[in-house]
Amino acid sequence: MNTAKEEKIHDDIENFSIQSRTVNRLINRRDGSVFHSKLKIFGDATLGTTPSAIFDQSWLRSGKLPDYWDTSQPSLLMADLFCGLGGMSLGVVEAGKALGINVVPKMALDFDKDSLSTYKLNFDSAACYQTDIATIIDGEIGDMLTESEKKLKSEIGNIDLVIGGPPCQGNSDLNNHTRRKDPKNQLLLKVVRFAEVFSPQNVIIENVQGVRHDKEKVTVQAIEHLNKLGYKTHEGLLMASHFGVAQNRRRYFLVATKVKDFDFEGITKNYGKEERTFDWACSDLYNEFSEKVFDTPAKHSKTNQDRIEYLFTHDLHELPDDQRPNCHKNGNHSYKSVYGRLHINKPAPTITSGFGSIGQGRFCHPIFKRSITPHEAARLQFMPDFFRFPETIKRASLQKMIGNAVPSKLSYLVTLELLR
Repeated sequence: MNTAKEEKIHDDIENFSIQSRTVNRLINRRDGSVFHSKLKIFGDATLGTTPSAIFDQSWLRSGKLPDYWDTSQPSLLMADLFCGLGGMSLGVVEAGKALGINVVPKMALDFDKDSLSTYKLNFDSAACYQTDIATIIDGEIGDMLTESEKKLKSEIGNIDLVIGGPPCQGNSDLNNHTRRKDPKNQLLLKVVRFAEVFSPQNVIIENVQGVRHDKEKVTVQAIEHLNKLGYKTHEGLLMASHFGVAQNRRRYFLVATKVKDFDFEGITKNYGKEERTFDWACSDLYNEFSEKVFDTPAKHSKTNQDRIEYLFTHDLHELPDDQRPNCHKNGNHSYKSVYGRLHINKPAPTITSGFGSIGQGRFCHPIFKRSITPHEAARLQFMPDFFRFPETIKRASLQKMIGNAVPSKLSYLVTLELLR
């Protein structure tokens, strides 16, 4: 089946090999021990490519939890703040499994009902709080614990790891209104206050790369406070497509730890993968027929459907200005990818909540005359088929959750490097 029987990823931290219809992953930990996990190879998963790509593709295509997701391993208790549907938690839990650690989501918080219900469906061990974080973490950094914080600490108990991806729209380069000065940018400091209340050993904070340029210097404040709390802090940017995700998405991570060695350069050095394409992520879905919202594209206006037809008729990936709305016709715009068609042999651009509309970005399918489905967008966000969504969730909410998620591969790598 594959000539690459064994593959060593850089400094022998990750090793992959193929035996019959099984792909094996071995992780070398800092103490010299090795933990082994394996997956059944699904279908024609990445014929002729590397074992690591076969492992990842089989993981994405798996409709059931991997066998190595048992609960008999040593436990680590986690809280996920601003959890969304659980993309970060998914990667952290998978990293734990790769290391022989059973990461147990103990608490999850988000203001969005559908996101939290999706999280609970996949991580039922978590106590879920649908609320504004300021209602329960209502003290200032450095102050005595408030009554609400004491109550929460009593309810939740010990936390070993806190992760959080505060709302990032205020720092997004796509936000032309409140960029760099949105009050929501300060929510990142609520994760720091949570760490002060619970004293976890490790903290992982994620956001868009623009958070570093916030007018209030929120990341500088966070690092200063975390250092005062006894943490060693590390920050860095990770491009998803450099690590096996079929999407160009750059994210900022701030890691604070009291007990572990950590170095962002180690992630870049030790876990880089070959570039993976839309076809790699979604080829098995081309003939996927289902009436479920998850597997169907959004409906388009006649004008936008005509634009899609134009792209295919002329074999184009960018729509000419004369086929665009009037505001684009003079060419005085920077939205070249808007109304565009995805490249089948390249990573996708950043997936946003607008992936159901070609007017929101390069979201036209590369070989079919439609936009991408939520299922395809989930694959590009590195969400496996065993990750579940409530049947009753509407398309708009589904698109919002998937588009706002963190590719699980990124939190996997950060956690793996942190805990190994």
